[in-house]
Amino acid sequence: MSNRSLFVVGDDAQSIYAFRGSKIEIILHFEDEYPGSKEIVLNQNYRSTQPILDLAEKVLSHNPDQKKKALFTQNDDTLMVKYHLARNERDEAEYIIKQIHQQYVTQDDKPMKSSNVEFVPDENMFANVTLDDDSSPIDTAVGNMFDFYMKDFSLSSLSPSLSSYKSNSWQVPEYNWKTITELNNCAVLYRTHSQSRSIEETFLKHGIPYRLVSGTRFLDRKEVKDAVSILKYLVNSEDNLSLNRFLPLVMDGVGPKTMEKIIAYLQDFDYPLPPKHQEQVVELLTKLHSVWENNTTLIDMTKDVLVSSGYMRYLHDEYPEKNEREARLENIGELYSLMLPFDEDQSISLQDRLRDFLAQILLMSGLDKDDADETPKISLMSLHQSKGLEFETVFLIGVEDGLLPHGNSLMEPDGFAEEVRLAYVGVTRAKKYLHLISADSRVQFGQIKANPPSRIFRPFLESSCLRVR
Repeated sequence: MSNRSLFVVGDDAQSIYAFRGSKIEIILHFEDEYPGSKEIVLNQNYRSTQPILDLAEKVLSHNPDQKKKALFTQNDDTLMVKYHLARNERDEAEYIIKQIHQQYVTQDDKPMKSSNVEFVPDENMFANVTLDDDSSPIDTAVGNMFDFYMKDFSLSSLSPSLSSYKSNSWQVPEYNWKTITELNNCAVLYRTHSQSRSIEETFLKHGIPYRLVSGTRFLDRKEVKDAVSILKYLVNSEDNLSLNRFLPLVMDGVGPKTMEKIIAYLQDFDYPLPPKHQEQVVELLTKLHSVWENNTTLIDMTKDVLVSSGYMRYLHDEYPEKNEREARLENIGELYSLMLPFDEDQSISLQDRLRDFLAQILLMSGLDKDDADETPKISLMSLHQSKGLEFETVFLIGVEDGLLPHGNSLMEPDGFAEEVRLAYVGVTRAKKYLHLISADSRVQFGQIKANPPSRIFRPFLESSCLRVR
């Protein structure tokens, strides 16, 4: 074949869709497959400031198998990258509001006083961070940094409790946030969709306009609405709307006509319901009653009812693809997290706690306005969804082991390498202001957990590289 013309454009640093079948090897081994090809590296960046590019390059240094690029820009701005260690996920959300207020309302470059630890990089943030070309950054720099972090920023003094978890160090001021037109230039990025729950809750509480990009608001997610419908039925056995939602999911062969018969049977047990369905309904109601009688906390009761009712089995069968199913389960886990404060006072009956919880859900749903209007809004999206986009200000939240990198990635071949590329994508979405945020503790699946800051960024949190204000 005489004509060998072929032009290919790609960036191995942004290969983040392995779970959809993408293969980074196509770019990495292109010259081997096509001998004689010429590589042209486009390493000038027209979007971000140099500190952001420096961080992006260092993040990518975790992956030894890459096409190395020395990123540079001619942008004049030298605004620093900020790292914030929040107390918990609520403080994480309020830090975002605080920075927006400081940046676009007060126009004050001086950091606000806070009892939280806040790290602000100095001009030589990365000057002391080096990784030998012949060494494995995962085994050396990251491994050593883990010990350094646990020694100098020890979590051993943390005693997670609900009372300390509720405390706030900064009060969100009353303000008409809808007047901040710059919100359209701000984005909150996260690894998993379930992380949006605490951000949404805090934003709704304080009237911060937001939009979910290519996503569904937490309370509108199918599995959340399914689980809530079961809980509503537990409180009110005459709630046929809720029964009509979840019963066809957990009972085989229940269509609209059969559902009408089941409702008629529950209103009058003399109604001639076919024995098969009659037996299934009685069995389900017996299980629900048993769950109600044998649990003392909302979280345990909800976990039990989702299993006993057959809803967890339904999720497993309905979503055979692992990533999709786990995303649904993570959302249900966030529902448990919402319940945690309601389980604090065990002197309140379980029924009253459940009623209070459902009332809170209803209140949040009422605050959840349609975002189709032209009001400026801060964008909430996953790291995958952010690819190809850019924002003046980016808040990368959940910069912790277990979230970024995701816990599952550490058990998968090349999983960590892809998480590094995800972090790179997140960092390079920012044009001027980049905030990395991790939390001392956060509620996950109804439990308060303390995760160390992300091993992807930990090597760059050394005290020699960061100035504490």
